[in-house]
Amino acid sequence: MVLCQASLFLAQFGTSLVLARLLTPYETGIFSLAAAFAGLLSTIRSCGLSSYIVRAERVDAALLASVFTVNLILSLATALLILGLSVSGSMLLGEPEVQRALVVLSVVPLLGALEFRPSAMIERQGNFRAVALVNMLRGLTTNGSMLVLAILGFSYMSQAYGQVVGALAAVLAANSFGLRHVSLRLGFTGWREILTYGSRLFAIAGVAGIAGRVGDLIIGRMLGLSAFGLFSRAASLNALMWDHMHTVITRVVFVDLANLERQGRSLRTSYLATLRMITALLWPAFAGAAVLAGPIVRLLLGPAWAGAALPFSLLSIAAIILSSLTMTWEVFLIRDQTALQARFEFIRNGAGLVMVAVGSLFGLGGVGMARISEALLAVGLYRPHLERMTDTFGRDYVPIYLHALGLTLVAIVPALAVMSVWGWSAETPLPSLAVAIALGIASWAYGLWYLRHPLVHEARLTLSSLRFKRRSASAAIIAGPKRTLRH
Repeated sequence: MVLCQASLFLAQFGTSLVLARLLTPYETGIFSLAAAFAGLLSTIRSCGLSSYIVRAERVDAALLASVFTVNLILSLATALLILGLSVSGSMLLGEPEVQRALVVLSVVPLLGALEFRPSAMIERQGNFRAVALVNMLRGLTTNGSMLVLAILGFSYMSQAYGQVVGALAAVLAANSFGLRHVSLRLGFTGWREILTYGSRLFAIAGVAGIAGRVGDLIIGRMLGLSAFGLFSRAASLNALMWDHMHTVITRVVFVDLANLERQGRSLRTSYLATLRMITALLWPAFAGAAVLAGPIVRLLLGPAWAGAALPFSLLSIAAIILSSLTMTWEVFLIRDQTALQARFEFIRNGAGLVMVAVGSLFGLGGVGMARISEALLAVGLYRPHLERMTDTFGRDYVPIYLHALGLTLVAIVPALAVMSVWGWSAETPLPSLAVAIALGIASWAYGLWYLRHPLVHEARLTLSSLRFKRRSASAAIIAGPKRTLRH
């Protein structure tokens, strides 16, 4: 998962750099607004049906047919809503370019329905090699298509077409890896239970999705498309780090926690180990991004995107806060506490929308501060219940947070020193930045070794596994001709 995710990160990162130079903030804002509307309408698919398959006690053909049918109905409804908005929503959308992008994006939910069943089953079985390859092929195809089309002059539409091409690649890959799970059989066995589960998950993920998209629309309307383009680019850089570091870990651990729950075992050990690894990785990474936001944006995106530095820095601080509360969604889902989480999400996202609206009055910096405030609210809401469901106590988190804080400080001290010397200028020379980053990574790695951190143990296990597989493959190649000769 990590190796495939790393290659996908490089592809997405490189594509975002090139697109930032091929497209203006206004063109980026057009697609971002279309994506916000499409995402808002797509929230009706936020029912967690794939997680229903992952956590189910047992899965048979009838259950799979029913879940596939419900997902197909929701996907068709989503596609029709997006298409309808693109045709009749000129007063709401305001820009005809946004309407054109929505027509193309309406295809994506239909393709997702064809990927759903095999993808859910290969994840339930813990086949993360296949899961990773599907994600990698989707990402590489999406980014490659966007890049080629942008170079050919398709402007903002290159991103819309890229989404469709990537979704099609994911359908082909998922159905290839999960060929024995491919079926178009329809059914309605147990549909009440499925809809009950889906409605609870919709109250959680759907509300969060709606709030996020409405927040984007508020920013776009109050600050304009150019400012929204700057914010969306900052948010995409932040999400790039979050998705490729946090999500790849939690997606694997979710299956492990679900197995522990089915066996009636405590989540304590697995959860604390996961939290220790995530904070040791994400706190230094996001803290470094917050400190170096100005030079990072200028060097990677160009001077035209300098306005994205402040929101990028503030969103990185919000990510540090949220990573201290990792695996919330997964733990509440496994413990069947979705009704409680739904109430929390209504409170959190309702307050978050108010914060974003107020923050927009103060520009992009105000929006970034709103996201930090929302993250702090989430910690206050979820922390006591997360401890209860994972059999943990406040004292269990103290050494984990202290270690993560120590690793973060040794990692960012060189960057802080360099930025202070150059007056926190976005034009800080690249050699100075490179030295600071290299020293920070070296200090962080030494800190992991000194603390005998679980990440060091995981790295050793991974390297040992890779060496073993390489030796096994070499032995098989050598042994093959010998067997043939004996025969």
